[in-house]
Amino acid sequence: MKAKVLSVYDEGALPETPMIGARGLAILVDVDGERTLFGTGRRGSYLMHNLDYMEVDVGTIDRVVISHMHIDHVGGLEAFLERREESIEVIVTPDAEHVKVVKLLGIPISRTGLRNIPEETAAKMNLRYESRWTQLSKNLFLTATPPDGVDENMLVLMTVNGPVMLCGCCHCGPVAAMELTETAVGRKVSGIVGGLHLVDKKKNELYAIAEMFKEKGVSSLYLNHCSGQIQKTRLRERLGLSAVGDFYVGTEIQFDV
Repeated sequence: MKAKVLSVYDEGALPETPMIGARGLAILVDVDGERTLFGTGRRGSYLMHNLDYMEVDVGTIDRVVISHMHIDHVGGLEAFLERREESIEVIVTPDAEHVKVVKLLGIPISRTGLRNIPEETAAKMNLRYESRWTQLSKNLFLTATPPDGVDENMLVLMTVNGPVMLCGCCHCGPVAAMELTETAVGRKVSGIVGGLHLVDKKKNELYAIAEMFKEKGVSSLYLNHCSGQIQKTRLRERLGLSAVGDFYVGTEIQFDV
């Protein structure tokens, strides 16, 4: 059986298509006869545009998982819910109800979208707070990354070659995240999909991360969002050109499960 993992929101989109690339992350996971939307990107109109172009009916999605409460991962939730006719389970981190405010050009901006969603639309959410290893379906699991100041959940897809981590930003770092997953399932991580928050890493740090991937036998890397273009190039310098794939909007990966 195949699991399909589709990028529906990212800074980059496949060329020569009308799909929109913009800051944020959303991934559609199709496995075990269920569809999970992991993240909703920053702008709901862009998310809906991409889903419509790829002919993804929002009514066929079984659950939404928000990795963490930064606007570029939760901002599109309201538009997604507005399009839905039926309610849907929305899995969030325990801090989802805590309003966090940052300043951009001196203007206060909320870092969570849940408090800003109109009551009528929010009523379509069956909120579920999770911060522990949880089985969502036969081959799909949710796990929380170690505390680092950002509460964040990951998805773990169990494939025939081992667990594949699906990361929103992986603020805790890939080493800690991989150790957490390997402890939970007793198998080495075989692949990583999504954002690894490498944009602030220097060349030597990236080379060290690449060596760690090589030592642990990570064979599939499809990175996007906060992973950084230059940073992905540094990883390729150590792992090879084809070892680190781009995961732009419209890119689909299939895994045997």
